[in-house]
Amino acid sequence: MESLFGPKLLSKNGEVDTATTLKDKVVGIYFSAHWCPPCRSFTPELAKTYSLLTETQQKNFEIVFVSSDNDESGFTEYYNSMPWKALPYLDRDRKGVLSKKFKVSGIPTLVILDPSGSVITKDGRTQIDGDPEGANFPWVPPQVKDVLGTEFQNKEGGTVKLQDLEGHHIAVYFSAHWCPPCKTFTPNLAKVYSKLKEKGVKFEIIFASSDKNEQEFNEYYKEMPWLAIPYVDRERKLKLSQKFGVTGIPCLVVLGPDLEVVNPNARNRVSNDMEALEYPWGAKPVINLDEDPSNINDYVSILFVKGEGMDEGACKAMMDKMSSSGEEYIKKAKSSKEDQEFMFFFSNSVNGKVTSSVIEAMEGSIPADKPLLVVLDIPEGGKYSIVEADTLTPDLVDKAIEDYSAGKLTMKQLN
Repeated sequence: MESLFGPKLLSKNGEVDTATTLKDKVVGIYFSAHWCPPCRSFTPELAKTYSLLTETQQKNFEIVFVSSDNDESGFTEYYNSMPWKALPYLDRDRKGVLSKKFKVSGIPTLVILDPSGSVITKDGRTQIDGDPEGANFPWVPPQVKDVLGTEFQNKEGGTVKLQDLEGHHIAVYFSAHWCPPCKTFTPNLAKVYSKLKEKGVKFEIIFASSDKNEQEFNEYYKEMPWLAIPYVDRERKLKLSQKFGVTGIPCLVVLGPDLEVVNPNARNRVSNDMEALEYPWGAKPVINLDEDPSNINDYVSILFVKGEGMDEGACKAMMDKMSSSGEEYIKKAKSSKEDQEFMFFFSNSVNGKVTSSVIEAMEGSIPADKPLLVVLDIPEGGKYSIVEADTLTPDLVDKAIEDYSAGKLTMKQLN
């Protein structure tokens, strides 16, 4: 835990030793701020649960407040209302690292860690809201198999069992009749589905409806050739949405035959792969930013933009290095069961439909004939650093990552 919070934490009685205070405890990291109305509503409710768990039930549980307050006086005033520990306010660098590590995009956020520091859930707020008495402490999320269910309806009104899908990749399709992007994506998904079925691929889709009523569900489901969760089973659909962190639709969660997540949202991948040549759309080591920018806002990214005048051999060497680096970080993420630390993107031109917007947000003018290597840190307020070199070579990819990790890069603000 020291690696996360540093050697000392604040308590109501002054500084305490982090390792001793958090030893063998489940830890909640509470990202919050005094200026945030939802935070001020949630904090007293969290305090009640904390008191029940630590005092009445004598659970090994601690919370560390990580402040997003605008100044130390705001932090101090807010922390006075809290009964737990806190990261020292002046340790802003560590606060930034924690926010980035746990992909905190809004507050209040409560991340629950087990005593080893591994994530139990990043949605502790929902868990507390649904279980204020702490009956399900430490809120270990259910396995996919426990929320997916064992029976699904088919087009004929019959039932298909999960065991009938053994050996299949399964995609859970969160969608709704009232959603315009869903209405556009569904027929394209159906074409890809049919292509895979024609090839004899063991693949199935299960529709998880966000329709407002059963009539809308029935009307929309007529357009679909796959299975569905019965509309009346609202609880199962809700649990699946929570399990996969679905915050918007359409969302296509692809699972492997072992029900492990292959892709938490393959919508863009499928849309750009109508021949299903990249099925089952697992993690790509290097991604075309102009085709699929979906992860750029959530991860520190390395972006390589090919210059129009770049030598073909030099370009291939850079792409090979980007790809091998991407593979390395995918393997690390799988091994650690944590989010990928860096994402790798490329673009064929500074004039690409997404790349051009990124370039326009940078200082100065970027010539189209010059290749570009950029470290993008959009999660940390939209920062970037262009790798300065007369010639881009593959070793500069590693150098950029090393310098970023060591805090040696001068990060500029995207406009």
